[in-house]
Amino acid sequence: MSANRTLIVVSIGAALALSSASSRADEPTIVGAWRTVVTLINCQTGQPVGAPPINGLSTFNRGGTMSEWGVGPGSSPAQRSPSHGVWQRDSGRRDYWFTFTHYRYDASGAFVGSQKVAADAVLGMNGDTYESVAAVEILDVSNNVVATACATSVGTRFE
Repeated sequence: MSANRTLIVVSIGAALALSSASSRADEPTIVGAWRTVVTLINCQTGQPVGAPPINGLSTFNRGGTMSEWGVGPGSSPAQRSPSHGVWQRDSGRRDYWFTFTHYRYDASGAFVGSQKVAADAVLGMNGDTYESVAAVEILDVSNNVVATACATSVGTRFE
């Protein structure tokens, strides 16, 4: 192959690679800061259990880490730590999963265990909303599961 043909082939390959990377960069992602509303649901039926919704905040960082904070009505912020976790894009363009954990404390401030949330989320078409379904495990100080629950959440991106 001549030097000119080699240069043309390399140039076309580089242009295609840049075009592909650029189109992926323009796709909406879950990366960013979100206001969330969590609703506890019956794990078998998917119906709300009647508990008041929990307003929260979530941040999904580049690289796959995340943080979360939310306190239910009537609960004290002193009875839980901020949550830390990980996220990943799943098989579809708008499909994600994430999991996070926070520590729990009783009214006197004594450590009583942790709570783990594992969720599947779908990013809205415009990239400014998401909906998720989650499994929740409540663990004691020895990391034994003492209760489980399910929840849905709706996230709205900060503007």
